Amino acid sequence: MRKAQKEQVVAILEEALQQPGSIILADYRGLSVKEMTELRRAVTKAGGRLSVIKNRLFARALTGKDQGGLTEFLQGPVAVTFVSADALPVLKEMNAFARTHDELQFKGGWVENQLLTGEDLAKLALLPPREELLGRLLASLSAPLSQLVAVLQAVPRDLVLTLDALAKQREGEAAASAGS
Repeated sequence: MRKAQKEQVVAILEEALQQPGSIILADYRGLSVKEMTELRRAVTKAGGRLSVIKNRLFARALTGKDQGGLTEFLQGPVAVTFVSADALPVLKEMNAFARTHDELQFKGGWVENQLLTGEDLAKLALLPPREELLGRLLASLSAPLSQLVAVLQAVPRDLVLTLDALAKQREGEAAASAGS
């Protein structure tokens, strides 16, 4: 690769790093071209863009950036995935692919303006979808309120039932005394 081409690649990477979003680094050593194509398609479908970039060029693009901590993960072959939206669907796709292809392993990443290790990314990929988490939170918040409403409704209901039973008892006593 010529110097001009390298500079062009670095400029493109620097521009991509300025965009908000996440970056996922993974070791792909041992995957065939067919498997890499399959992984790229899955990542693209989930909203990411997977590329294989020379470590030196990527490290040069990272110089002076917030994501500069990613350079510690740039050893050996690295697949770089750029995600402009929510990183969780992409992580889930990559994790699903890694379950059937042991060669793919998370190295590290930059998600939600935080540097994460490969282990952190693997744990993050196991989280349920955002909608499910929000549903669980809502259920947790509304459960005490529902219980309070049930308790508050129980007092008047029990009073009405007690008065009704008392009225029936007196009617029965009145009918018994009128019949004698």
